[in-house]
Amino acid sequence: MAVLPKTINFYMDSWLENAGIIGLTRILDVEDYEINDDQLIVKTTVFKTINNSFFQYFINTYGQYTHYYKIISWLPKIIAIEKLGFDKYTFQDYQACVKWFNNNVRYFIKTSSYKQMRPLAHSEIPIEEYLENATNLFKKLSKNKWQDKNVNLKKELTVLFGELKKIVQYFANDTNKRYFLAKSLGYRYINKGWNGISFLNNQSKIVNLYQDYQEYFVQPVIDFLSENHEKAKIKCTTCGRKMRSNEKIGYSFLNGMGYDYRKRNSNGYKFNSDQFLCPICRLMYSAVPAGFTYNLKGNHGFFVNQTGYNLNNLYNANNNFLEVLTESFEGANKVSPWYGFYEVFKKEFNKSKQNMFVNVQIVNRKNEQYHFNIISEVAANVLRKAEKQRSDGQEKITILDVLNNAFIFEYQGVESFMIFDEVIMRILNQTNMNNLVNKLLFLKILNRRGVYITPMQILDIVELNTILFNEMDVTKLDIKILSKVYGDGKKFAQKYKLNPDKEKILIYQLLQALKIQNQKKTMNLLLSCYLRQQESIPNEFMQKMENKEEFKQLVYAFITGLISGKKEGKVDEK
Repeated sequence: MAVLPKTINFYMDSWLENAGIIGLTRILDVEDYEINDDQLIVKTTVFKTINNSFFQYFINTYGQYTHYYKIISWLPKIIAIEKLGFDKYTFQDYQACVKWFNNNVRYFIKTSSYKQMRPLAHSEIPIEEYLENATNLFKKLSKNKWQDKNVNLKKELTVLFGELKKIVQYFANDTNKRYFLAKSLGYRYINKGWNGISFLNNQSKIVNLYQDYQEYFVQPVIDFLSENHEKAKIKCTTCGRKMRSNEKIGYSFLNGMGYDYRKRNSNGYKFNSDQFLCPICRLMYSAVPAGFTYNLKGNHGFFVNQTGYNLNNLYNANNNFLEVLTESFEGANKVSPWYGFYEVFKKEFNKSKQNMFVNVQIVNRKNEQYHFNIISEVAANVLRKAEKQRSDGQEKITILDVLNNAFIFEYQGVESFMIFDEVIMRILNQTNMNNLVNKLLFLKILNRRGVYITPMQILDIVELNTILFNEMDVTKLDIKILSKVYGDGKKFAQKYKLNPDKEKILIYQLLQALKIQNQKKTMNLLLSCYLRQQESIPNEFMQKMENKEEFKQLVYAFITGLISGKKEGKVDEK
């Protein structure tokens, strides 16, 4: 058998190769690789354990946020309750236990992850018997029994918790955790980068996914490095290494990349594809899912493609992003990767006081598609100024921070329409927020259910919009004026207490006039509004008539103040 080289090199290139390289650094131990300018140098000794390291990364990073971890996290609680002897155990405690069992244990045993890995996870242990016993015991412990003093609840709870402890101990076993979690996370995170091959191929005959990864991705690299390819005629499209025809594979296993040349050969030049990967590059691309940073649901992933061909910079930017986002996961179901991006931006700016993210490419995968953004100098300046601008005089909260808990339930085809995401996207794309502000104000006057945003938060969006316009040299408006006009609107609503229907009609007319960019009609509405009360219109409107965008932002601030003058319920932060 030929001796393998001590190391293999991976070079920075496009965002896809870079994501694979960052994925390898996260999978491997620090002592197993070296970073040198634009290349990653990996020791070939890792081939003995890389299949374990691959899955262990996902388990360590995302495992604790799964239903599986919610099962095993109850072990200390079960033991503590048993020690107390159920003396202080209430019906409410029991209901919480039933909910945990149904939402996690019963949920997990119905998943394909459980069914497929069960033969490998101590199949000799009769876990199905434990589950059936616990289910029957739960059914017997009805509410009537808790109220019947003749029933020995303590005895029945002792038997129930004995079964529950056996179930949780089974799942908490290291071997079982290794298989169940790896399979679950494969469906939740790994398949976002690639699919249809190895352990993600439904037709695979290898049950052990660790073995499957080793045989499909790792062993071909060992074989490839062991052989001489001087006379080989096919070249890898990514790295240029020569290979034989039996060693090649297409790009189609990567989501959104390439096509299956065996099924669609008409897509190739003269019906022949020349886009092939060598086993080494295939191994690198298998790490792409690890290079991305995902949200809790795994449906939105981010990769920061730092320019400059400096692997250390790329490494630091993405690891900072991963650290910030995973720290935010604790107790938060709606944490967005865009929030993680902004936190990293703030961190880098406060550290260097420079726009380190200018011209950096942001790759985000959402709804099974890749989306790309380049952070322009304008966008970076807006984010930098937004970081300095505090919300409502608060010292530690910026005008972007306060938007993180604002969302609309079931809006535009999504369960939770995150306002923070929408605002960040518009800043990066240098798209104004006029229609967003218009929609939000319109939804507020309609009292639509599920709109969790306050007038003060809408004012923050208007301020951000003005900062964006100022950076694009469209306006030169001091955002402090917006707060003053917002106050004027609030005072007007509180002082004159308009008829609710008339107030809605006024706001609706103002929003419609702004939407169709009818400045004359907007001004007439404002004038008539103040003239009816024998008041002078605020000077700011008259002074900014010449600049349509400046005038528009002032009117939005005024309308927001009008709405804020009414009694507002608290924003639900759940």
